Parts: sequence; structure tokens; C-alpha cells
Amino acid sequence: MKNPLIKRLPRELKNDFGKYLVIFVFMIAAIGFVSGFLVADDSLKKTYDESFEKYNVEDGHFILSKAINKNFKDNLEKDMSIKVYDNIYIDSDSGKDHTVRIYKTRVDINGADLIKGDFPKSNNDIAIDRLYAENNNIEVGDTIIIREKEYNVCGYVALSDYSSLFKNNTDMMFDAHKFSVAMVTEQAFEEFDKDFLKYCYAWKYNDGNLNENQRIDKSNNIMEYLAGKTELTDFVKRENNQAINFAGDDMGKDKVMFIVLLYIVMAVLAFVFAVIVSNTIEQEANVIGTLRASGYTKAEILRHYLAMPVIVTLISAVIGNILGYTYFKYIMADLYRGSYSLPDYRTVWSAEAFILTTVSPIIIMLVVNIIMIVRKLSLSPLKFLRRDLKKKQRKKAVRLPKWSFMTRFRTRIIMQNIPTYIVLFVGILLANFLLFFGLCFSPLLDNFKDEVKNSMFAEHQYVLKSPVETINENAEKYSVTSLIYGKYDEEVSVYGVEENSKYIDNIYLPQNEKKAVISNAYADKFGIRKGDEIILKDKYSKDDYTFIVDGVYKYPSTIAIFINRANFNAVFDKDEDYYIGYLSNEKLEDIDTGFISTEIVQHDLTLMSDQLEDSMGNVFMMFGGFSALLFVMMIYLLSKIVLEKNAASISMTKILGYSNGEVGKLYIVSTAFVTLISIILSLPICYYGVWAIWKPMLQSFTGWLPYYISPYIYPKMIISGVVCFALVSLLNFRKIKKIPMDEALKNAE
Repeated sequence: MKNPLIKRLPRELKNDFGKYLVIFVFMIAAIGFVSGFLVADDSLKKTYDESFEKYNVEDGHFILSKAINKNFKDNLEKDMSIKVYDNIYIDSDSGKDHTVRIYKTRVDINGADLIKGDFPKSNNDIAIDRLYAENNNIEVGDTIIIREKEYNVCGYVALSDYSSLFKNNTDMMFDAHKFSVAMVTEQAFEEFDKDFLKYCYAWKYNDGNLNENQRIDKSNNIMEYLAGKTELTDFVKRENNQAINFAGDDMGKDKVMFIVLLYIVMAVLAFVFAVIVSNTIEQEANVIGTLRASGYTKAEILRHYLAMPVIVTLISAVIGNILGYTYFKYIMADLYRGSYSLPDYRTVWSAEAFILTTVSPIIIMLVVNIIMIVRKLSLSPLKFLRRDLKKKQRKKAVRLPKWSFMTRFRTRIIMQNIPTYIVLFVGILLANFLLFFGLCFSPLLDNFKDEVKNSMFAEHQYVLKSPVETINENAEKYSVTSLIYGKYDEEVSVYGVEENSKYIDNIYLPQNEKKAVISNAYADKFGIRKGDEIILKDKYSKDDYTFIVDGVYKYPSTIAIFINRANFNAVFDKDEDYYIGYLSNEKLEDIDTGFISTEIVQHDLTLMSDQLEDSMGNVFMMFGGFSALLFVMMIYLLSKIVLEKNAASISMTKILGYSNGEVGKLYIVSTAFVTLISIILSLPICYYGVWAIWKPMLQSFTGWLPYYISPYIYPKMIISGVVCFALVSLLNFRKIKKIPMDEALKNAE
């Protein structure tokens, strides 16, 4: 026989339609958002992984000071069991401090995916990176000038070895605004000045089945082979190549964050559903008592009250997944494609995404509601018939101080609805955590930029290919090299600077060769303090260098250590007068650009924050909007439940002569007080919560961004919460006005 309880489900839906609709819409948005992300992430990741074989991506590359000798190349291939490919390029200035790295059209190694237009065919054609072109409003068919020659942009490409546009592998962050890779025909490439060529060579292992340890050992052997027989200026194995790996690593890490976000939201929604069901059980206590006395088991009643949460969750999951595959996936894919230079992708069905966004939410909903409902249904049928749903009876009410009547009344309301208000606090905490995360991002980056500007050594920091004298008397010599902090595989800049430097202010440099001063970025990221020992390694050899930290210098832009130049030359076995760069507030016009390896200006130091703001700004805006919706939803649903639970009391208050406005002051103000306290209590939790995830999150990046929370964020969050509550209060006041006076006469005992 058909269960008659099923007939009650449409009536329950009708009676609580407003609450179910809010949860339904929010759940669809949350599941659709995460489903779209997972689908886009899986599709892009699959395309990215397949590109290694499809485009024959290098196993590593090295740069020499001059072109490789054919005999040496043949011997290298034979001795190391590898295939070496020409990967020579030239860095060209295209104006406005932009750099375009130009390769000849590549076929055998590090192929390119054509996104739009055509590959170069004539000597005036150039195909540029799709992301750089979009960021700089360059269309196919436009003309750009490189080295005083006009080129026709014939197409957009994505180079397989530049999915992230890192100009140098040591950069803290890629730069998709001022750096691009491009391709021209072989004949056009031959027209460039040979003095500016970078003799880069890529290799592939003959044995494609090497495991990770074998690849590491083999790459180390190649590096030692080259270091002993050539002038090696750079060596990067694929495992350490940020331009190749950064995008793929990021896609995997973001996935975990979005899944955790979905589960937290679903857990909160499950608790909201549990509160709604608990309220329904209290309202229908005598009905449940009658059903139990008539022979219905606890399991049958449990299944009935679980039906609505499961049905709403299932329908939301289905619709959310449909939206995820049809709408949200494009939004989420564009977030990735707005940061990374990825090839065109094909949407793939993701069974994992379906399980994570459909099965798991239903399980969470079932577990939370079963725990809550079973506890409610554990009472005897007689207690339900008497509407006596408290396991422990309070002998007498808590005695309150001699406050005003209104204050005592509001206090009673809060005490009677503590479970509901606890769920309200959890929801506000989650919403504020997301809002806090979204709001803190932009001022944090602005603060970092200001600190970098204030701590810059000089307007121009030159790194030379070899020592070159300048006639500028204000230029100051310095030395620099890069070592690896082996414990974390982090690149560290080691500076040898002049005693009493006029550019590096207020730094005390120890005379002892074994002691060094580290940047505050280094200290903060790895928790290093004065007196600690740090061991750095040369990436081209097995040499180790040990330093004792003698102090911390405020230099937030770089993971760096500082020693005086004399000690630097002694430690690294250089000539007494050796230097490799200049610090200057004026541009050094008398040094030929051919002798300059790198010129570091303000943009290079703020590159990490600039790129993060550009690529992640939209994500954090989404967090802000999502958190505001969650906040409004939680306030609306739970304050509505408080009013419904107290409908009889509100009705009686009206009978006693209180107006709707006065009743609103009692009930709405009570919830307003709890909401305000919840917002204020959530702020320190948000601060330390974001700090707890900030350091581990930044460990995956090269460099460091100091944790900073702008003081204006706290009042902004409080004001946002108050405004949201005010909007919800208008709806609640309408609810109060609709409660009739005869409500107090119903279910009278």
C-alpha cells in the first residue's frame, strides 16, 4: 500500500516554500560553481598533460655563452643518451618595457598550438602568445614594432613550454602583461643581430620510461658534464621549469580548495535543513505522537523527514551539474585562461566531479540530518502528544537581573533559541571567512607594492654578463649569485655589497665570512631567526655554503641574503675586485646593452603582486559576492525559523496590545544583537584562520608576500553585515505583521 505520509510532502513544500527556495537556489549556485570548476579543471588538466607528448615538450634545457660545437653536441648525445635540439632565441624590446622572446618556428621540440590565425609564412609575419595579445589588446592582423622592424601579427599561439609566461625561471611570478613568447620564420630569425642571441638547447631522454629518481640522476649528470666542458650560463630540468610546470601544479592545488569549500557550504546547509526539520517536528509534535501511537515506527517517520532534504539536494545537484557543464565551466575555464597560456581544450566527462558534487552532498545531508532527527525522535509517543519535547525539564526559569522589561524579554528570546543561534553563528563565520579572504587580497597587494617601493635599492639595478666599467660616479658596484635553499628547493639571491653602501641603507654587514644578514621575506617565509644556520647549494655543482644568520634586513621583494663584497669574493673564490652589477638611480647610458644580462626596475620587484592581482582578482570578487549571498541566506532562514518557533508568543504579545513595530523591536532586535555579536566574534577567528592557510599557500610560490590586513576591512565587514541584516529585517517584519492574533489559541494545552 502506498505510504500516506508521502501525501504530506507537497504540503510541507508549500508551507515552507520560501525557505526551501532559498536553499534550493543557493545549493544550485554552489554545486554549479564547483561542478563547473571541476569540469574545467579536469578538461584543461587533461589537455595540459597530453601536450607533453603531443608537442614533444623538452626534458630540460641549458644555455651556453656561445653556440654549441657539433662534435661536442654529438658526444653529449652519445655519452648522456639524449637528443639535443636547437632552441635558440632572442629577447627583443617591443616598447614600454615589454619583452618579446622570439623563436624560429619549432616543429621537432616544444611545439605550439595555434589558437587563432596562421603560423608565420613570410618574413614579416609573427605569431605571438594569445594571453599576452589579449592583455595588450593586440588583434590578429595588427602591426607591432620589434627592433625597429614592423611585423604583422599573423596568429595567436600557445607554446607548450610556456604555459606560464615566466621570463626567467628565478622570477617570483610570471608576467603575462609585459612578457611574451613569439615565433617567426627561420629566414626572419636569421636577420637578428647574432650578438643578442641566447644559445639555448633543449634535450629529450632517449629512454622515455625513466622514473623520477632516474631522471634526477641523469639530469645531474648532464649538468656536471656541461659545467666541466662549457661556459654554462643556465641549466633548467623540466621538473624545475616554472614556465612548464606552474600552471599544471596550480590546477591540482585549486581543486582541493574548491572541494573543501563545497563541503563546508554543504555542511552548513545540512545544519540549516536540520534546524528547519527540527522546527517542523516541534510544530507537528502531536501529529507525530498520533502516528507513533498508531503503529508507525521511528524509521518510517525518520525516512519521511529525510525525504525533503534529500529531494532538494538531489534536484539541486542535477541542475547544478547541468549548469556546471553548460555555463559555469566557461567562467571557470576563462579564469585559468586569463592567467595561463594554455592550448585549446575539449570538455571531458568527469565521473569524479559528478561524485564530488552529487553523491557527497547527499551523504553530508543525510548524515547531519539523521543525527539531528534521530535525537528528536527518541522521545516517547506520549511526550509528542503532550508537545513535551525536552528531555530534561528545567525546574525554574533562569533568574535575570532587574533589567528593563524589553531587555529581559529579548534575553529570554535568545536563551530559548540558542541551538538556532549557534547555527547562525557558524553560518556567519563561514560567510565572513570568505568575505575576509576576498577583501584582504587587494590591500595586501597594495601594501606589498608600497613596501617594495620604499625598500628598493636603487631606481636601476644592473646585472652584467661580465664586469664593465662606467663613468657614472654615482653607480655602486655589487656582486650577486643564486643558490638553492635545499630544504625547500627555493632559489636565494646572495648579494655582495659595499661597506657603508649609499643605496642599501642601515644594514650592518658582519665581517665574519660565515655570517650573513637575510631579507625579512626569507625570515618570514621559512621562520628563520637570528642565530639560525642556513645551508645553501650551488645548482650547477655539489658545493654547499653554510651561513649563520646575524640579522634580518627589511627587503620584502626577494628571498635574499647579504654579505659584504669582499667576503662574497672570498667565499665564492672570485678576484678581489670582482663585481657583476651596478646600483644606480640614473640609467647607465655608457654601458652597451649587449653587456647587460638583466636590468631590474620597480616592475620586476612588484611582478608577483601585479600578476596575482590580475589573475586572481576576479576569483576574490566571486568570494565576496558568494559570501554576501551566504550571509543573507543564513540570516533570512534562521531568523525566519526563530519567528515561526515563537509565533504563538508573538500572537499573545499582540493580544496584550503590543503593535507590530513593538513586536519587531523585541524579536528582530534580539536576532540583530546575536548577529552583531557573531560578526564581531568572527573577525579574530577570520584573521587567524586566513593566517593559518596563508603561509602554507605561499610555500608553493617562489618568493613571499607578507601577511597584512588593512584596518578598514574590519569596519567594512561589520557595516556590510549590518546592511545585509537590515535588508533581511524588512522581510522578517512582513512576517511578523502576518502572524494573526488567534495563533496563540491554537494547540493550547
